[in-house]
Amino acid sequence: MNKNKESGKQAQNNKQNDSNLNKNKELQKLVQNNKHFEFLSSGKIKCILTHHEILPTLQEFNNYLNGRSYKNALENDIDFTQFEPYIVQHKTDKNKLYCNLTRQNISKKKSVVLKHVNGKRYKYYLSKYLEEQAKEEQENQPENQEEDEILNELEELNNLLNDEVEEEQTDKQKNGILKGGKKINKKKVKPQQEQQIEIEQTIQTKQKKQQQQQDGKQIKKLKNKQQKAQVE
Repeated sequence: MNKNKESGKQAQNNKQNDSNLNKNKELQKLVQNNKHFEFLSSGKIKCILTHHEILPTLQEFNNYLNGRSYKNALENDIDFTQFEPYIVQHKTDKNKLYCNLTRQNISKKKSVVLKHVNGKRYKYYLSKYLEEQAKEEQENQPENQEEDEILNELEELNNLLNDEVEEEQTDKQKNGILKGGKKINKKKVKPQQEQQIEIEQTIQTKQKKQQQQQDGKQIKKLKNKQQKAQVE
């Protein structure tokens, strides 16, 4: 009788161990297939979204998956930086965002933010902003082209001056003016330097005019923004 009882208990223990082993395998598979959870060195399971630690049992894990804390975190699992610079983190409230286009505070929830960016008001101000940006780029494009042309012209003139200096030195070497690689000390007129000064003065004058034009445009933009703010 005793032997039969012991064998029966052993069989029950084996079944229990097999059941626990199967549950552990199922738990490991669930955790590995869910990017929001990971095993800790202590054996517990950590939720990456909420930073909660869960006991490593299948029942505890399933209970947490169906709980309110995880569902709320899952609902707000979104990278809000994708909406920058139009929507940014609120300066004083960490649970809110701020829309620079509509000047509204937004709850830091996925559903609320998606509703806001798909709304008519947001789309209207976004299109107006993009139109202004495109207009500014078109206005600045001729100025940038003119600056590039001036720099290219200066580079070409510098190259010509360098070539003239090299030719002049070569001629002096042929005529014996240069000896042993050293120049004979004589007073010389340097027309190249005078040309260089004239070029630089011309460039500085053009750059000052361009800066004045840009300053005027910025002042005009600020006045327009102030007028819009007063109207709103």
